[in-house]
Amino acid sequence: MPTSRSRMPLPAAALAAACLALASPRGALAAGAPQEPGQPPAPRQANVVVERVQTGPAFGVEFKYTQMDRDDAFLLGGNLGMLFDDTLFVGGAGYWRVDDSGRGTNGYGGLLLEWHALRSPVISLSARGLIGGGIATVGGNDDVYIARPSGGRPGSRHMIYPPPPGYYVFDEGYFVFEPQVNVTVRFARGMALVGGAGYRVIGGANGWESQIRGVTGTLAIRFGGGS
Repeated sequence: MPTSRSRMPLPAAALAAACLALASPRGALAAGAPQEPGQPPAPRQANVVVERVQTGPAFGVEFKYTQMDRDDAFLLGGNLGMLFDDTLFVGGAGYWRVDDSGRGTNGYGGLLLEWHALRSPVISLSARGLIGGGIATVGGNDDVYIARPSGGRPGSRHMIYPPPPGYYVFDEGYFVFEPQVNVTVRFARGMALVGGAGYRVIGGANGWESQIRGVTGTLAIRFGGGS
């Protein structure tokens, strides 16, 4: 007697195959089933940022214009110290008047601190301050009149002028504080051009402060600094 086979319709066969695939472990994982509670989460990859710190010795040669005794004055000097993270400079500076040696002794220096508040790879804006002391030749006209009896009627007096030259000078020490704002432009590796403006505040000069204080303008070349 011939045997007859019954075939499952095609849609029903496809539905059964899908159920078997989902029932298997691989199928459940492929379908996005949640992980088992005891399984540790996959490790995350951390991002590491490496930044180079620019720190090193720095020095500069400075040419400074100012006024002393109500006259133009030109000073030559420099600074030397350490520049930390291309931001904070700690060192010392000194300046000496070079335009007229006949005016005697004129120079000052001290501790120098500079903070680069705004900076880029090429241009930076900074504020600095010098705290220290100096010595300057000061003087004035000896035009004090001396009153003496005239020899005429009682109580009459006449004025006697001092002998020539009538001008006296001497060296005076003083305390100095010089704040300044600088703009620095790098034009090569480890080299920069600096321009600044400030004011020299004078104290402890026994009344001669007005002859020593004044506005300052600076042009300098800086070397080093780790950059």
